[in-house]
Formats: sequence, C-alpha cells, structure tokens
Amino acid sequence: MENIDDEKKKKKLKEWVLKTFGCDGLEPHNRSLEFMCEVLDDVGATIDVGGESRQYDAESFAIRVPGSSGAPYRISVHFRPRAARLMEQRLNEIDFDEDGAIGTLMHAFRQMMDFQIHWHDLRDGDWEAICIHDRRDKTPDCWPGDHVVATVMLLADDLRSALELPMNTLRRELRESYPVAWAAGLTPSDVTFADVVKYVAYLEELQNAENRDEFLEIRARALKDLYNEEE
Repeated sequence: MENIDDEKKKKKLKEWVLKTFGCDGLEPHNRSLEFMCEVLDDVGATIDVGGESRQYDAESFAIRVPGSSGAPYRISVHFRPRAARLMEQRLNEIDFDEDGAIGTLMHAFRQMMDFQIHWHDLRDGDWEAICIHDRRDKTPDCWPGDHVVATVMLLADDLRSALELPMNTLRRELRESYPVAWAAGLTPSDVTFADVVKYVAYLEELQNAENRDEFLEIRARALKDLYNEEE
C-alpha cells in the first residue's frame, strides 16, 4: 500500500512540475521538462517541492540526487514564466535546424530556467554550494531541461564523473563529501574506508596534475585500478 502511495505522490509531483514550469506554446521546452521527469526515476532522484534554495523572482523546486559516493545532492531549479512567455511569442518563426539558432535564443534567455547545486554536509547539517555550470562565455546548445538532465546524471555517477578533465570543482568537493558520506553510512555496504582512501588519493593526483597529458595518464591508471577498465 505504501508503494502505491509513493507512486501516486511521485506522479502528482511530476504533474505539478510540468504544469508550473511548462509554458503553453513553448513545446521544445515542455518536451525537455518531460524528458527531465522521465530520467529522475532511472537514477533514483526525487522531486522535492519546498526544500529548494529559493529565488524571489522565480518559481522553484528541488531535485534530490543520491550520488554513487553516497553524497546527497540537491539541484534547485528556478523558472521565470515571464521570460518563457516572451520567448514563445515568435517561436514559430524560428528554424531550429539552422546553425546557431538554439544558441542565439538560449544565450538571450539563459535565465528563463536555471539551477543551483548543493551537497548536504552532515558535519554541520548545512548545504554546501557546488559550482558546476557551463562557462558563461559559452553559448548554450540545448534547452534548460536537457541541461538539468545532464547534471542529474553527472551527480548520480559522481565518482566516475569526477575523473573527467573539466570536473575540478566536483573533485575538490568529493575529497570531503566522500569520507563524510562513508562516516554517515551512506556509501554502499561493501565500501571500506580503504576504498575511500584509494579513491581520494587519485583525486589528489588529478588535482595536482601539471598538464593535460599527465592528467590523462593518472585518469587511465585510476580507471584500471578502481573499475578494471581500459581508457
């Protein structure tokens, strides 16, 4: 009975997100939101209305994502309907098959829907901000919901994601959040502290790499040692 109630609750939350964050006539954005809601179940993420970091000028909700490290992540999503309605007014005149069309539109309307990322630090019960975003000087190439999906998947597989070259901030945070998650019993039951020590040592090596070639050499060793995978 409890499982049925949980499923009903999740369905209602998704319906609320699609209604509150959607915009009539802005179908690419609406489809992006639907895709976002579909992906959450796949990675064990949940919608949390009221638990987000709020912004005064936006409708907001949170996505709770359990990382493979055990670290609890929160993505606070913010939507500004006025910008969405303005974007919709002449959407039918845009040919999105044309090179640069989506980038030009989303650069100007970047704030229509954006998000913030935090991890829950059980040492003090506070939420610590993580700055994982596309560079502001880089032209967006997708709808915001697709960007949220990519971020959800990145955080859900945080231990592997941190081995990627651009993930400096995630590597730095995991050096603290992974041992904290282990101490709190949030890591998988077969993870020992020796496993945590080994992984964090690779993070430190990667952070101290002096160039790209050295980074890739360390990453290849880490993948082989931690996952028995070849680069």
